[in-house]
Amino acid sequence: MMKSRALLTTTVFCILFMCYACKSTKATLVTVPEKNYLFPLEWIGHYEGELTIFGIGSDTTKVDMQLNIGSPDATGLYPWVLQYGEKDKRYYGLEVINAAKGHYLIDEYNSIKLDAYLRGNHFISRFEVSNNDLIFHYEKNASGINISVYASSATPISETGGEIIASDTIPSVSAFPMYGYQKALLKKVER
Repeated sequence: MMKSRALLTTTVFCILFMCYACKSTKATLVTVPEKNYLFPLEWIGHYEGELTIFGIGSDTTKVDMQLNIGSPDATGLYPWVLQYGEKDKRYYGLEVINAAKGHYLIDEYNSIKLDAYLRGNHFISRFEVSNNDLIFHYEKNASGINISVYASSATPISETGGEIIASDTIPSVSAFPMYGYQKALLKKVER
């Protein structure tokens, strides 16, 4: 009787130990849906922070940056004013083209109008000027607005692919040299 009780206890212990040992120790990733901010109404405000400009190599420059998004003016444009440092102030107007499709226009008031697109809380514009490809990316979140700017050549540095390997047709892929990257977290400031 003692022998079978010891065997039963040992068996239960082994089963429990194996169950515990097989249990996943991975942390469960819980994703919290981000709040969607009504664009551009819930983006309106004055934001300030520091812009970091990363150049080639270890070149890094920092400059104070401000973004002011205003209520629509008489023409229906939302004032969109960027300021770098004390003196470099740039005035733009944000025009709603098709809010349902997330299509907007940044008017530079000098015959240049840049298409921009809202995807979730991300406002993105990509354009080419003087053989430079630029991507401006604004992301609204609870902390303020994250801004990222990517600058590259509009001329590819290399093209690869474009071959048939076995029965697969490999597409051609163009790569572009990156000139720089800029980033800032601008926090909303009450004025």
